[in-house]
Amino acid sequence: MSSVNMSAVLWSVGRENDFRFSVLASVFLPQPEALAVLQRQRRHNMGMFEEFLAGNVERECLEEKCDLEEAREAFENDERTMEFWAGYVDGDQCRSSPCQNKGECKDHVGKYTCTCPPGFTGINCEKVIAKQCDVSNGGCMHFCEPKGTLGVECQCAATYRLTKDGVSCEPEGEAFNVQCCSNSAIHLTLTTRAVSPRSLYTRHMSRNTSCPITDTQMEHKGRIVGGHEVTRGEIPWQVKNISEVKVFCGGSILNEKWVITAAHCLVDKAKGSFFVRAGEHDVQHVEGSEQDLEVAERFPHPLYAPRKNLYNHDIALLQLKTPIGFSSYARPICLGPKSFTETLLRSGEVATVSGWGQLHFQGRTSRTLQKVEVPYVERTDCQDSSSDRISRYMFCAGYPNAARDSCQGDSGGPHANLHQDTNAWFLTGIVSWGEECAKEGKYGVYTHISHYYRWIRYVMGMTQVSLVNFVDP
Repeated sequence: MSSVNMSAVLWSVGRENDFRFSVLASVFLPQPEALAVLQRQRRHNMGMFEEFLAGNVERECLEEKCDLEEAREAFENDERTMEFWAGYVDGDQCRSSPCQNKGECKDHVGKYTCTCPPGFTGINCEKVIAKQCDVSNGGCMHFCEPKGTLGVECQCAATYRLTKDGVSCEPEGEAFNVQCCSNSAIHLTLTTRAVSPRSLYTRHMSRNTSCPITDTQMEHKGRIVGGHEVTRGEIPWQVKNISEVKVFCGGSILNEKWVITAAHCLVDKAKGSFFVRAGEHDVQHVEGSEQDLEVAERFPHPLYAPRKNLYNHDIALLQLKTPIGFSSYARPICLGPKSFTETLLRSGEVATVSGWGQLHFQGRTSRTLQKVEVPYVERTDCQDSSSDRISRYMFCAGYPNAARDSCQGDSGGPHANLHQDTNAWFLTGIVSWGEECAKEGKYGVYTHISHYYRWIRYVMGMTQVSLVNFVDP
């Protein structure tokens, strides 16, 4: 009797005497079955050459260690082979999830690569790609300043402050809830100026906007030169400077206490007093929106030297004794930093010039506020057209053969451009001078406002940074 059968007999006879026999019996198996459990089934070539069989990953590389050629036979595809081989040889390099910011990891032999989502770069997608001001304005609501490797810095126009998100702007101070440079038509102010040796030109571009029309649409009649009458309230940052009941220049509202104008307007007013009128439209009618504000102090640019050149650095700031009450007819225009203003000026879009100046050379002045659209003129064309020198602090705008121009009385007023992304109007120039008005082959000349941005902010107390230079190169 075999040992297995004898165990069974002993267990059946004496199971109550010794339970240990039961345990021994339960693990014993017949020899063939026991061998099947203890011995691993070895793979063999089934009596034929293995090379004749189709590639199989399990047979080639999992049951035995394979080389790259054998793995290639199994996959029959180079890309799939290398994906497998990268993990087979040295493990999965992506197991630790090295790619940051939701980057996708791909394993390779001895290395990995990360495919980064938009906005990120670096070996592990750890670096944020710097924003660019020329792409969607850097995400800024008003204007964008490049900051090298730091990307961009968003800034806001005068009377606005930057919100916590770092890109949006909101009104501040007395200007709260007054959209100074929002989607309203350009707001410029041009008034008659004191007679000077040259006729002055102003150009500003006019645009259709979503600004509410406050009065019945006016009939287009008398012009700046080639322009037309604006709707009342269409250009609320336009003011005029008045001395002894006589309008002598225009200007633009920067905030409730400051107006910007041309420095040459102040040459004959060095000692006399004058005031600024905001909210004006028809000079022959009292419309209820007018505000007369006395000038407390005047600040011509420190480099302005009229005896040397009456129109170089032709810019001045006027500080008012009492603040302007903002309304639909009186509000400030936006002012941007140098790079922003330069880009906007050369954007290819026309600008708007406005004022109450003469309707033609040596003609009568306008009763109502006028505006005209004019394009920027390239510097070489500007210089070639002029009998006088055009400095780097000036630029030309207008048409060589079209009767559209600013004229005497418009000096000091704004040259403004609409920023399409924000639908806001920005001051890009100041009416300065020209040869007659709308003369063939001639253009209007304007003060290049972008060179004076830091000086303006410094004088207005908007920055405490000391100025090394009074102009930006």
